[in-house]
Amino acid sequence: MALPNILELLIALGMFYFLFSTLVSILFEWYAHKTEKRGRFLYETLHRLLQDPLNKNYGALLYSHFSIVNLRKDGHSHPQYISAEMFADVLIDVIGKQAEEVRFPLNMSAKNPTQLQHVALVENRITDPFERYCKGVETMHYSPLKSMLRGFGEKSTNYNELKTLLMKWYEDYMARVTGWYKIKIKNTLIGISALVCVALNVDSIAFIKKVNNDDQFRQSLVTQAEKLVAQRLAQRREDSIVKGSSTEHITFVVGDKMIQRTLPLSANDSTYVAQINAVVKEIQSNAIPIGYTEDFHWKQMTWKDRLLWVLGLCLSTLALSFGAPFWFEVLVKAVNIRRAGIKPNA
Repeated sequence: MALPNILELLIALGMFYFLFSTLVSILFEWYAHKTEKRGRFLYETLHRLLQDPLNKNYGALLYSHFSIVNLRKDGHSHPQYISAEMFADVLIDVIGKQAEEVRFPLNMSAKNPTQLQHVALVENRITDPFERYCKGVETMHYSPLKSMLRGFGEKSTNYNELKTLLMKWYEDYMARVTGWYKIKIKNTLIGISALVCVALNVDSIAFIKKVNNDDQFRQSLVTQAEKLVAQRLAQRREDSIVKGSSTEHITFVVGDKMIQRTLPLSANDSTYVAQINAVVKEIQSNAIPIGYTEDFHWKQMTWKDRLLWVLGLCLSTLALSFGAPFWFEVLVKAVNIRRAGIKPNA
């Protein structure tokens, strides 16, 4: 096969994997939203960061703070994202509260010592948040966490400097947490990729054969891939949120047969279904084979055909688990190489 044809095959394959891996990404985000996977993982990692056996579980105190509680969508969920600025503000307040003294002395009647007249509130509060934080750290028993928090205070001269240091600490930790999260979700992504490949018959080997044997189909995919790359690079923004109703449809066509599934959904669910429909529509608009046609007969297949089909699904599962961003970058590079052309020999 000539080099231009190999490049076109790579572009078509990148387009194929990009569209289906986008579908996998949407399904994973939907799954993570329903199971609150990201929120629970963030909760566990922040608890591990701020847990201090010699003092208090500052992770629990942070999550019980009014500002964090307001991020919850209900009483049983955890926020999926906490900004560095909010983390720093809340942690300074949580640590500083240890320096406060709040008492509720009981004022009894002079005539009847057993009769309560009223309860007074006596609050000994330091108004400067930076000073309150430093005093709060000093009330802690010695521990590695206290040593680190005290170091932040000693490197600062005011609230803004302290907040900047805590934000940098949090952002560095979140960079590591992101890596841990990607490792943790890898098996889930592979599972969802396998389900998509089996459900929609995403056979890499069959697709490569079709692209290799059908020049018109291959060139059509290359043209659509160039348009897609130009459009995505121009936009480079997140998908818009689509407000949904209580029900939504997932529709795709297999051969000449239309298959539609109606699901009871919340407004948030409708967002994901609308995105799924958009991707499925884009797949079908490019005439990419999807689903099982009437020509597919497992019992009539030879053992070699069965082996190739299973191998094609396994290759697709592995490829889709790499994620849509990976395949989009492959697509961009392949398209740019094709546009640049092959340099003539000097």
